[in-house]
This record gives sequence, C-alpha cells and structure tokens, in this order.
Amino acid sequence: MLTLPARAGERFDTVVRDLHVNGYSSVADAVTRLQAADDRPGAEAPLAKRHRYYAALGEFASFDLERKPSLSAAAREALEHLEAMAAREDCRSCTLDARMTRARLAFSRRDTDEAARILAGVDATGASAEQLLRLHLLRGRQYRQQGLFAQGVAEVVPAMELARRLGYIADRIVALNLLTTFNGYLGDYARAEAYGREAYALGERIGSRRLMTESQLNLGFTYSLSGQTQRQLQAYLRGLERAGDAPDTAANRIVLLSNLADYWLRKEDYRQALDYARSAEALALQMDDALGLMFSRTNAGVARAHLGDVDGGISNVREAIAIAERKGMPVDVIGVTQELAGILEFAGRYREALAELRKLESLQREVTRQERDKAVLELQERYSAEKRQREIEQLAATNRVKEAQLSVQAWQRRLWAALALALALAAVVLVQWLKRVRSANRRLSDDVAVLAEQSTHDPLTDAFNRRQGHNLLARHAEALRAAAPGEPPALGLVLLDIDFFKHINDTYGHAAGDQVLVEVVKRLRGLLRMQDAVVRWGGEEFLLLLPNVQAGALPMLAGRMLHALADVPVAVGGAAVTVTASAGCVASPFGSTADFESLVQLADLALYRAKLSGRNQAVCVGGATPDLDAAALGQNLVAASTAGKLVLEIVTGPLGPRHAGGEESQEAAPIGTF
Repeated sequence: MLTLPARAGERFDTVVRDLHVNGYSSVADAVTRLQAADDRPGAEAPLAKRHRYYAALGEFASFDLERKPSLSAAAREALEHLEAMAAREDCRSCTLDARMTRARLAFSRRDTDEAARILAGVDATGASAEQLLRLHLLRGRQYRQQGLFAQGVAEVVPAMELARRLGYIADRIVALNLLTTFNGYLGDYARAEAYGREAYALGERIGSRRLMTESQLNLGFTYSLSGQTQRQLQAYLRGLERAGDAPDTAANRIVLLSNLADYWLRKEDYRQALDYARSAEALALQMDDALGLMFSRTNAGVARAHLGDVDGGISNVREAIAIAERKGMPVDVIGVTQELAGILEFAGRYREALAELRKLESLQREVTRQERDKAVLELQERYSAEKRQREIEQLAATNRVKEAQLSVQAWQRRLWAALALALALAAVVLVQWLKRVRSANRRLSDDVAVLAEQSTHDPLTDAFNRRQGHNLLARHAEALRAAAPGEPPALGLVLLDIDFFKHINDTYGHAAGDQVLVEVVKRLRGLLRMQDAVVRWGGEEFLLLLPNVQAGALPMLAGRMLHALADVPVAVGGAAVTVTASAGCVASPFGSTADFESLVQLADLALYRAKLSGRNQAVCVGGATPDLDAAALGQNLVAASTAGKLVLEIVTGPLGPRHAGGEESQEAAPIGTF
C-alpha cells in the first residue's frame, strides 16, 4: 500500500491528494493523517483553507460509521464547521459539502431515503471538479441502494471521467467498482467484467490491497449473477489471497469469507461452509464488525443444522437476529428469520416454524406499512413541485406500495398452503416452499434481476424497451379500430439512428457510448410532450411515438429534434463530441395502410434514405394517396414519390450532411427501382 501513516511534516493538501490518488489503508488512518497535518487550519485561517480541510474531514470521517462508530466525533466536527461557515460567512461551497456529509451520515444509518432527499436538494451551481466528483459518486451509491442501476450508470460514468482528469486513481477505482456492480445487475456481464478487471489493474498499479480485494469481490458477484460459479469461486479465493493479513483489508476479508460460506452452502458442502463461516465470525469479533458477525453466524447456523447440530444452528441464527434487531435493520431481521424457519422446517419442528413465520408475517406487514408511509410522506413534501415531476413521483411511489403489498400477499399464499400440508402430513417433509436467504445483497440481487427482466424500460437509458414499444403500437392499433369512421386518431412515428455511433465507441470507449445514449434520450424527452414515447428500438436506434401528430407537423418537429441533438456537444472523456442523427418520419393514417408494422418499415426505409444521402437529416414521408398501402411499396420509395403517390420532404440538421472516415455517403446508390 502506497498510502503512508500520519507523520510529522505533512501538509493537509498533500494528504488529501494522496488519499484520492493512492487510497488509504483504512478510513481511521485517513482521518488520523488529516488531523495530524502540520498546517491543520485554526479559527483564524482563511475561509478557503478551512473549507477544504473540513470538507475532506467530513468526506472520510462520515464514510463508514456503520463499521467505525469511533469516527462519529470527527464527522460531527466537520459538519458543524461546514454549516457554521455556510451560515456565518455565506460560503455556498461549504453548504454543498455540508449536505454531502449529511448524506453520508444518512447512508451510515442505512437511511437511503433520507440520503436521497438530501442529495435531491443539492445545488451544484459553481461546484469545483472535486465537489462534482464526490457528488456523482454519492448519487451512484444512492442509486445502488435503491436498485436504480441504469440511473447509477449515468451518474457514475461522469465521475470516472472526472477522476481520470484529476488524476485521482483511487476515486477512479471506486467508480469502476460501482460500474461493475451496476452492469452486473443490468445483465451486461461482459462490460461488468471489463470494468472489474480495469479496477483491479489500477489497484495493483497503486499497490492498494484494499481496492484490489474490492475489485475481486465485485467480479465474483458478477460471475455469480451470470451463473459462472467456478469463476466466482476463483475470484473470491484470489481476493482472499490479495487481502493477506493486512488490517486495511479486514472488512473485505469478512465479506469474502461470508460469500465463500454462502457459495459452499449453495453447493451443499456444509463442512466447507461452516469452516469459512467460522473464519468470518472470528475476524468479525476481532474487528468488532456487527454486520459481519450477523452474516457469519447466519451462515454458520445453517451449516451446523445440516450437519446434525440443529440446536447449535438455531442458537447461531437467533444471535444473528438479535444483532439485526439491535442495529435497527428490519429487512435483515426478516431475512435471518426466514433462515430460522427454514432450519426448523428442515428439522421437522413445524409448530416452531409456524411461530417464527407468524412473526415473519407481522414483520413483513410492518415493513410494508413503513414503505407506504414513506411513499405518502414523499408525495406530501413534494406536492408543490412542478406538475409533471409530481405525477411521475406519485406513480413511482404508488408502484412501490403495490409491489410491496403484492409481494406480501404472494408470500402469504405460499406460506399458508405449505403449512397446511406440513401439519396434515406431520412426518412428510415439506415441499421446498421457503427460499433460503444467504445475505441481504443476494436477496436483493435476485429480486432486482427478476424486476429488470420484466421491466418495460431499457435499463441503460430508461427509455421504453422494444417489447413495450410493440405494446404501445398495439394500443394505438386498437384505438384506430375503435375510432368512428372518418375520424382516425393520428400517430406520428420517427425512427432515429445516431450517426457514426461505432466511431464514438471506438474512439472514446463503450462507457462514453453509454453516456451519449443516455444524453440523447434526455434531450429527446426535453423536446417532446408527456404523452409522447421514446423507445429504444435497438442499439443506437430509437422510435418516437407521437400521438395526435399528423404528417404535416413532422418536418418541423424533425428539424427541432436534429438541432436538439447537434447544437450542444456531449461532454465525453474531457472532449466535446458533436452528436448528429438520421431519421425517417411517417404518420398514421397513411393511405390505406391498416397496420403499424408496415408504417415502421416505411419509417425504416426513409431512415435508410437519409443515411444514404449523407446523414444528419430526416426524410419525412407524407401526402399519401388514399389507395396507397405502405406494405405494397416494397423499396420503391422514390418511385412512388415520382409517380405522385406520396411526398418526400428532406430536413437537414444544423451541420449539413456528415461523413466519417471510411464511411462515405452513397447518395447515388439506388433504393429498389426508381
């Protein structure tokens, strides 16, 4: 590890930069070095110097209070000074750092909702690059806790670029580790692995055992999500090897040992599982790590029960429940109580299992009530916000409540059916109705994976996915069939493709490409109405569904869209990248066309024409004769225009046609028969 312990002669600016470049052996050591700096500012020091010092102290002292409560005094000291400077000396930058410190304190209490509320109220106007980096990473942490992984990617990619620009290697590794986790949850395992390997290589470069170990943890987790269990095992073992016996890796070693215990429990090798669980327990006791102790005793209890020591296993799990209750962690209480009920069911002690499951039902009900109360409170606090945002938040809150209620109802149905069978048959082993829960992270990952698979939204951009796009088109088709004769509802369709997107990926990397996709959707949404839909049709291709927009309005809209994308470059990796697009536009009703699939194909044909004509333009198809069927056109778009059956209108973007190296315009190339 390159980070040095506190020593005489260190200046705090030097310490801060070293912590961000090379990392730290432990949070406590980082705080000690800051407090021991020779030029630690007093009350008479300039405001800027006091601000920098207490911002750094707040950043590190409040980072991991859940495991290091001894640092709470330093965190409170930093917060008090930052808030005093903000109030008495009108220091806006101090206000920003005070809010970020408060958010970290909320995270340490596992109060993600409070942290999110604090961060939502942050004004980052005039913030420095260092402050923006801290803010992006904090919001990434928030989105990870909330399970909003696509938003997390959009937040952390800029953090990674800021860290690279500042030369803060340790912070860059933190960002890469977050991106590993996000992409793993989103199912992009190849990208997750690439980020994890890059993080590991950088950790090796600066000699940080702690960061190398974290990278292996994240890689192992990614492999577990993708079903690569052998690689998962290798990553965890490699992480343990890299961790060694260094004090700064103790927290990561506890997690690694617990994950290995979980791994062998899933393989039903209970002896190995118990060995790893006991090793994790011993280290957690040594480090006074309550969370590590809870997980290790849960794993040990399950292993002991399956090895024949049922009473010993039950005792371990009850100890774990007591820890979760003392720490005020209801979700973990529920998870470990499920483990206890599972052990009792395994041992044939059905009445005791029933008693625990009744407790579990009460806990589930209370958690559901709390979630409902939080959702209502959020809506009340934000009621005065702008109408559109309020409606979105109300929908999200309502969905959370409904999901929680449905989850409890589904669980209850399974529970009582299984218990009835158990009590009726007495000695017959119950069907495996109770899912074993290994750890909070694994429980949440399974739930999120199911939700992500069933989602109607693209996980990266939060646009509708293609499946939902087809659903929306089907609804419009139903509305068209139900309409009165002569009064068909209009629907504008725009099929848009980002120009030379492969060139962006090849030049700036896939993370930059992701950033461009997210920004394109953001700009399109800023241009459109609430009732309009942006669908990620595939790759860099998007389909816009525009209710009540007729063909005559499409050229003007297409022009605004091309300008919205190209007028302001997208900041990517310190570079300003101009993003242009090509589009094909069409509207329903269109001649005698009866299905939307044919209209989408027509929009695709117009898009192809826009590409061949030099890109950065839209080709709008309109003026169809009453008898014209889009499905009958084939590829004879220009021929139909020449014959007067339709009208083609070309709208160019602000920069005119574009060409990239090796991709010349093929304006003279034919499309079907002219």
